[in-house]
Amino acid sequence: MRSKTNTGRIMAAAGIAAVATLALAACTATADDGGDVTIRIAMGSSGDAVDSQFDVLKAQYEEMYPGRTVEIVVQEDDIYQTTGLATLLSSREAPDAYFEWSGPRMAQHVADGDGADIEAAMAEAPFSERFDESAFNNMDVDGSGIYMVPWTGDVTNVVWYNAAEFDALGLSVPTTWDEYLDVNQALLDAGKTPLVEGNKDQWPVGSIASHIASRVVGEDVYSDVMDGLAPMNSAEMVEAMGYLADLAPYVNPSINALADDEATTQFFLEKASTIQIGSWLMADAATDAEGLDFDYFNLPAIDGGAGDQASVLGISTGFMVNANSDYQEETLEFLALMIEPEGTQLWAEVGLAPMTLDAFAGVEADARTVSLAELLSNAPVVVAPADSGHDIEIAAAFYDAAASIIGGTATPQEALDTAQSRIDSAG
Repeated sequence: MRSKTNTGRIMAAAGIAAVATLALAACTATADDGGDVTIRIAMGSSGDAVDSQFDVLKAQYEEMYPGRTVEIVVQEDDIYQTTGLATLLSSREAPDAYFEWSGPRMAQHVADGDGADIEAAMAEAPFSERFDESAFNNMDVDGSGIYMVPWTGDVTNVVWYNAAEFDALGLSVPTTWDEYLDVNQALLDAGKTPLVEGNKDQWPVGSIASHIASRVVGEDVYSDVMDGLAPMNSAEMVEAMGYLADLAPYVNPSINALADDEATTQFFLEKASTIQIGSWLMADAATDAEGLDFDYFNLPAIDGGAGDQASVLGISTGFMVNANSDYQEETLEFLALMIEPEGTQLWAEVGLAPMTLDAFAGVEADARTVSLAELLSNAPVVVAPADSGHDIEIAAAFYDAAASIIGGTATPQEALDTAQSRIDSAG
C-alpha cells in the first residue's frame, strides 16, 4: 500500500450515506451481541478512493452489529511501514487487525506474538468459499498456520508510460532492454524527463533493482543473495546492477530526495514520460489522473539473462488479526465483509485486484486493472521484492546500493562491495 496519503487520520462515520446491505453468510447480527465493542483496523493509506471504501464497510458493519464500533486507523504509508505500525501494536489501543505484506514482515509479527493463527477460520464460510488455496501462498510460517486474510495481489514493478507522448514521438512499447534504453534516449532528446522515481524511502528503486537482478542472475541466485546464502558483490550481481546504472542518465534530478507519491504526481501531471512502480498506481489514478492517456508494460527482456524474462515482480497483501486482541471473532466478521462479493466489488471499482475467486464480477473494472491481475496470475515466475520476500537487513543493504547506483554516487562494484561489507559486519 505505497501510494497517496492522508496522514494519520482516523476515518469517521459521520456524513456517510446509507449503503446497500452486504450479505455475510456466516454471521447474523443481533442487538444482543454482547454489549459495546470497538475494533480497530490499521493500515497505510492507499489513496482517497480506496480509503473511502473502508468508510462504506465501517457503516455497513455498524449497521449489522448494533453496539459495535469500527475505528479505521490510516497512517501515511511510509510511516506505517517503518515506525507507525510498530508503535500502534505496542500502544494501549493496539489494532485488532492490521494490513501487511505476506512473507518476512508477516512472519516477524508472528514471532513477536502479534499475529493470530486464523487457519481454522479460513477453512470455514465465508472465507473458504472466496479463495482457492493459492491465495494463501506465503501466508503461513514454516508450512504451518495461516496468518492473513488475503486482500490484493500487487504487481510491484511495471513501467507506466504516457501513451499520448509515445504516439506523438512515434515510439513503440519496448520488448528488450536495448529498445527500452533507445526509448528513454528518444524521450530525453525530445526534451522530456524520461523516467521519474521518488526514491526517498528506497523501495521504489529497490524494487526495480530486485526485478533486474532476478532477470540477470536468475531467480535462484537472486534468492540466495537476498537470503545471505550467496555474496552480494559477486561478478554476476555487479553485471546485473550495471543495467540499473544504464537508467541513471534518464531519471529525474534528486531522485533519492523525492517521495514516491510526489513522483507519481509528476507522472500524472505529465512532467515525466514514464514511472516504474506497482499496480497500486491505478488506485491513485482513479482520483488524480482524469483524462491522462497512459498504460503499462512489464520490464523488458534482458538479452542473455539467466532468469525468466517474462517474470513478474509481485507480492500478496492481506490483513493480520492481532493475537492479543480480545475481539478476534468480531474482527474476523469485519474482514469477512471485505471479501464477500459486494465487498470485493468495492476494491475492484477503485483499481485494486482482489485475490478472491471472482475479483471483477459485476464490475466494469478498468481494463488496465484487469490486465495487471492477469499478468500476475499468468506469470511463469513471480519474484518477490527483496524487502518483502527475503532477509530485511540484507534488503536494506541492497536498497542502499541501488540508491547509490541510480543516484550516480557509486559504481555497481563500489556500491555492492559496501553492501557486502555491511552484511558481513552485521554477522
